[in-house]
Amino acid sequence: MTRVALEPAADGDIALLHAMLLELGASDGVGDIRTTEASLRAALSGPAPLVVGHVLRRDGAAAGFTLHSWKWGTFTGVRDLYVNALYVRPEHRRHGVARAAMAGLARIAVASGCSRIEWLTVRAKADTAAFYDAVGSAPARHMAVRRLQGAALAALASG
Repeated sequence: MTRVALEPAADGDIALLHAMLLELGASDGVGDIRTTEASLRAALSGPAPLVVGHVLRRDGAAAGFTLHSWKWGTFTGVRDLYVNALYVRPEHRRHGVARAAMAGLARIAVASGCSRIEWLTVRAKADTAAFYDAVGSAPARHMAVRRLQGAALAALASG
């Protein structure tokens, strides 16, 4: 039987997490990845970490990772868990790793008093959507992701 563990990321896992983050970016077609090992280490550490990381291990092998942070629900009045990243390496897919990761994150969310878990997915990845449907999630059809970045961000900031 396959054993999947969701292990809190330690300082010694930074290089591994960064390597898998680059794998995720490549699989999602992200051409401009600026996250470095140093910036990942800074985000995961300190008195108020920006993100919480977990290494997913399948039978002891590094199978993937999760990164999550917290957000406050404007209308629920409580904290929610926001999944920044969930990645399973191709050779570990279809072995229950992603389901175990989502179940682990759900336990963290419930224990933390969260009303929900939220995340973004790449629309063009049908297999990803099918997985998330299978674990019981539903798309928030009333919401759309918008971004202000680059030159537009700088222009707005400069007034």
